[in-house]
Amino acid sequence: MKNKLFSKSLKCGFIVTLFAMTGCAEYHKRVLEDTPARECKFTSALAKQYEELGKFEQDIMYDEYSADYYYRKAIRSKEGYCVGPTILENWDMHADKIPELAKARDHLMLLLRLGARNVAPEATAYAQAHFDCWVEQQAEGWQKDDIAWCRSEFYKSISEVELQLMGGIHHVMPKSMILFEKNSSHLTPESIELIKDIAHHEKAMKHHRRILLVGRTDRVGDSKHNKELARHRAMMVKKVLVQNGVSAHLISIKAAGETAGPKVDAHNRRVDVIFLEHK
Repeated sequence: MKNKLFSKSLKCGFIVTLFAMTGCAEYHKRVLEDTPARECKFTSALAKQYEELGKFEQDIMYDEYSADYYYRKAIRSKEGYCVGPTILENWDMHADKIPELAKARDHLMLLLRLGARNVAPEATAYAQAHFDCWVEQQAEGWQKDDIAWCRSEFYKSISEVELQLMGGIHHVMPKSMILFEKNSSHLTPESIELIKDIAHHEKAMKHHRRILLVGRTDRVGDSKHNKELARHRAMMVKKVLVQNGVSAHLISIKAAGETAGPKVDAHNRRVDVIFLEHK
């Protein structure tokens, strides 16, 4: 972890600081274990997420300072406090990384104000914890795979939060359905043109919306295979959207798998394009 407090402490001696923080991480881990959980779905879920991140930093990465940071946040969450996402001004990182993080945090804060903690407690807790993970990893700046994973998990979970705030998946208009042949993820020329039209419309908008692609299948065949087929269909649609100028980080995927209705129906073999927008 590379935040401003830690940078200042380095001036006082790295060895002394490391020794002290090693004890602090283990101490706060034990405090966390002995802290009774409050009956709040969001704070309980948030405490669990922070605890998992703390254990990862302590047991896998041997980063005692980062572990202590997460354990402290987990304790406050477990006590029932609505701990907020980390504040970017507290961290040292390359200036070119800040705009995206700032926009992501603003979006998360908007969803929190709209009631995400109550409507989607587990997904919101996961999104917040992985935003903090993204910031912490970005500040360290050298574990590229970990930065990418935390960032991806944040965007994926924030789309789930938005979906739940919307009340789930509503009826999707035909113009936002990408249809497929039986047992195939191959895009037809007609489907590609429809996706290009969607991409062109989104690029023309002043404020870009997040897009959720929901992959679906009919009920023919093995359900596990159909789940993977649904995911692959959504991935193919995402690929064409990105090729036509839509930012990849604005697109999330949900594999819904088999769709209720007739066992064999062309409209069940599709990807729904859902626009997530809150004002």
